[in-house]
Amino acid sequence: MSARLFGTDGIRGVALKPPLDERTVTRLGAALAAHLGERGLPVRILLAGDTRASTPVLAAWLGGACAAAGGEVHWAGVLPTPAVSHLLREDGGFGAGVVVSASHNPAADNGIKLMTGAGSKWSVAEESALEARLDRTMSAVGKALPTPEPHWQERTIKLLLDTLPGQPLAGMRVIVDAANGAASPLAKRFFAGLGARVRLIHAAPDGANINLHCGTLHPEELAHEVRRDRADAGVALDGDADRAILVTDSGRVLNGDDALLLWGRDLAQREMLPRRVVVATVMSNFGLEEAFHAANIRLVRCAVGDREVWDAMEREGAALGGEQSGHIICSHLSVTGDGLLTAGHVLAIAARQGARLEALADLRRFPQILLNLHVADPRPLAELPGVAGAIRGAEAKLAGHGRVFVRYSGTEPLLRVMVEAASEELARTLASDVVAAAREEMGA
Repeated sequence: MSARLFGTDGIRGVALKPPLDERTVTRLGAALAAHLGERGLPVRILLAGDTRASTPVLAAWLGGACAAAGGEVHWAGVLPTPAVSHLLREDGGFGAGVVVSASHNPAADNGIKLMTGAGSKWSVAEESALEARLDRTMSAVGKALPTPEPHWQERTIKLLLDTLPGQPLAGMRVIVDAANGAASPLAKRFFAGLGARVRLIHAAPDGANINLHCGTLHPEELAHEVRRDRADAGVALDGDADRAILVTDSGRVLNGDDALLLWGRDLAQREMLPRRVVVATVMSNFGLEEAFHAANIRLVRCAVGDREVWDAMEREGAALGGEQSGHIICSHLSVTGDGLLTAGHVLAIAARQGARLEALADLRRFPQILLNLHVADPRPLAELPGVAGAIRGAEAKLAGHGRVFVRYSGTEPLLRVMVEAASEELARTLASDVVAAAREEMGA
């Protein structure tokens, strides 16, 4: 194959078109069975997906081909991506998990995510090995998948509720936006099981409305409903429910940085934060770094992506890590992000402390300025002493109270210059200085 099939989060594209066409997906199912067998792993697969109209088709192609190649396929139907991870860890007898989902993407897209039998995402090396096998795998005629059994959803609810015993949200009024996605049949039961009074919105999937003007990317309606109903909090999930965005009773929208700060400080106070370290990506606001510093917690940054977050957490021995998008991992509970768990545990912190979420969410964000410069020849930054000097000069003026982040876009011929500072005026001035140095040195 000329182009790499797997991206940062599995295979993703327009549903039923390459690389999500029948020939590629059936070959992938057959190759997966052979790959697991060659590795000496159980050729037993847990397969689930989200609520897109294309999901059952793709699942049937992949699962049917895997079964025809000798695999034992358990089709769980609609389940959140993190639910598959939890179930894999609980069972211990699967060689892999497969989730058919494009997460927060529009309904026309879809994707295929692979998990190890231990519930974590496949490594890049393993994905590459499977991809290489496709070139020598024949197209397969698949077997029909069985009707999904309801016990997978029941087991998921129990696993989630077991992490928060005793109905910690008793009396709390919560509105949940399920994004017309995979958590639609689970969200109300989960939060009600925690004792909350729950109202769902956007929980009527029709195959075409997943993430449509709702969920984590569009929390505006949720914020309005929280204010109108005078609810205690709102929770927005995305299509496969691995992310959560919270809303306070005033309608203020919180992102993953807010959740990391709340959860990290609580874990530290209860002596459950090993080495007092939290992982976040390069995109997290500098205000998070300062807030953690004030709490004597070290913030370690990594590249964007949940796999990058988990890898950094393992390297650092961290129990908590995440992204601004609301994808948060707490290793005490999981090896992947889970929007339901994140929301449940953060709201439980507020309930335990007898405080409003509004009052606890005290992150002071630094103004952020992002400037883009079109470049015809993206030379390595290490070869640009003028740019390096401008960056050093900006950092000196920030004196540790802000940051400069310069990188090339991965998809466009752009140099991206981001500066965070105590004031927007200072951030804009310093970003402009770096861009001017780059324009002069690169002739952009």
